[in-house]
Amino acid sequence: MSETAASAFLARAARHPQRVALRALAAGGAERDEAWTWGEWAEASRRFAAALVADGHRPGETVAILAGNRFVWPVADLGVLLAAGVSVGLYPTSAPAQVEPLLADCGATTVVVDTPAQLAKLRAVRAALPALRTIVAPDPDGDPDVVSWEAWMTRGEEALRTGTGDEVDARVRAAKADDTAILIYTSGSTGEPRGAALPHRYLLASAASIAEVLGLTESDTTLSFLPFCHAAERVFGLYTRVAVGMEAALVPEYDRLWDAAHAYGPTLFGGLPRFYEKAYDALRAEQGRTAGADRERWERAVALGTTRSRLRQAGEAVPEALEAEWREVGEPVFARVRAFFGGRIRLATSGGAALPASVAEYLDALGLTVLGAYGLTEHLCVAFNRPDRPGFDTAGAPMPGTELRIAEDGEVLVRRGPLTFAGYHGKPEETRAAFTPAGAWLATGDLGALDALGRLKVTGRKKELIALSNGKKVAPLPIEARLVQEPWIGQAMLYGEGRHFISALLTLRRSAIEEWARERALPPDADDLHRHPELLGHVQAAVDRVNEGLSRPERIRAFVVAGRELTPEAGELTPTLKLRRAAVAERWRDALDALYPTH
Repeated sequence: MSETAASAFLARAARHPQRVALRALAAGGAERDEAWTWGEWAEASRRFAAALVADGHRPGETVAILAGNRFVWPVADLGVLLAAGVSVGLYPTSAPAQVEPLLADCGATTVVVDTPAQLAKLRAVRAALPALRTIVAPDPDGDPDVVSWEAWMTRGEEALRTGTGDEVDARVRAAKADDTAILIYTSGSTGEPRGAALPHRYLLASAASIAEVLGLTESDTTLSFLPFCHAAERVFGLYTRVAVGMEAALVPEYDRLWDAAHAYGPTLFGGLPRFYEKAYDALRAEQGRTAGADRERWERAVALGTTRSRLRQAGEAVPEALEAEWREVGEPVFARVRAFFGGRIRLATSGGAALPASVAEYLDALGLTVLGAYGLTEHLCVAFNRPDRPGFDTAGAPMPGTELRIAEDGEVLVRRGPLTFAGYHGKPEETRAAFTPAGAWLATGDLGALDALGRLKVTGRKKELIALSNGKKVAPLPIEARLVQEPWIGQAMLYGEGRHFISALLTLRRSAIEEWARERALPPDADDLHRHPELLGHVQAAVDRVNEGLSRPERIRAFVVAGRELTPEAGELTPTLKLRRAAVAERWRDALDALYPTH
């Protein structure tokens, strides 16, 4: 068995040198359709590694990648590991002011970029980065301090011919499982981003755990569209594909995802909850447009599928007659759902945040089981739903190699092991604080419980509790999850720190607005539509339904409906679409504070 991600990669390329490993899709924003075999990828990464060594790179030095989902990313990343370096990914949406502190913190000596816009960011901050000696870009534009990608790879090819390949091979052999392979900077929804040091053992153990639970094989294919710098795409994606031998299609333009899915037809689709919510909205709208026998078939399939889904979630057997009727009635509808994801999908996973149970149950009723998961950069593979027994209001059972327990205060603790990070780069105090006093358990900061079947249910963030002025504390996450299960509510954030009751900022669900507006011959994009009394009545009724299941301190007594969705571009969501609570509260503070009378 390979001891490092670098040796595992080379072993994979040696085993299947002619098999396609990566593709570029014109449908996904690439200049043209292209394919690279495992052998071609390995050779390119060896050239990159040799260029690093020839440039004076020493084992353990850091190389940063500021790029989208293009071939340059996996080539550079594995090239860094072959040179015994530490690879760091930066979000391609980062501003210069965000790039500078991360490059300074990790001490990157080399940075690779893929576009002139990314190069401009580096030029803006380079003077503040004394450790940075080399920038590699596709087009230096006459800058003598920048090396073109073509020249860099040519330099590596020449270095391999003159003996540097022996040094690269020696570094691969000398690397150990506990050596740091990559740094992943947490998204920083609260506080300053920290670089989580992930050793090779973490990458390989996580990949093995994921492959075992999902039953992944070399015949599986997937899309690569989430940022490589995020733990999900880097570990669940890139290194798991290397370990299993899966083919991936790179999608550099995020908004071309569905075009890419239809062109490529992946068997595995791994995404964030928002993608499945959009699929849910589109399918519900399509169901609403059907009539006659087609409408009856669709509704019967949903009814049978919902019953089947709830039996499976409870761990009970599905009667053969129910299963047979569901499959016979539903197949034309199931085919439509598969077509939405490209036609060949067999597995779907969701992470980063909780997928509303109503969305997951509807898709499951139509033949697509979306498996929710729970993890964090510090221990990616904590819990995962299983294909044969999902729990849509849970994150699933612990992963192979992971042990959980719930502390007395409700915090989820994960036993330290091969799947756990090594610590925060350059922050020993914060590293110690991440574990229990004896160091045996990782303190996740999340609150949770285990159900009767041993599945984890995350109920909130320990540090995100809202403290009301009466001393009561409210966990916002489960209430927000209930709100977005309502058909009229798209996003929700609770508010009320230091106040005497809970309020909420809500956005409207796009599909519901459009259907409602169409029925009334109103423009769905009217600026003041979110203030329409009838719409506000629907939202109030939804809030009232959620309030019925809450204790008195938890109940939402007032709310603001925003006229647009919360977005990453506005700084209100992280790149993985989690709420930046402080930023949202600040942006909407005047409207929210107006809900609280001063006397």
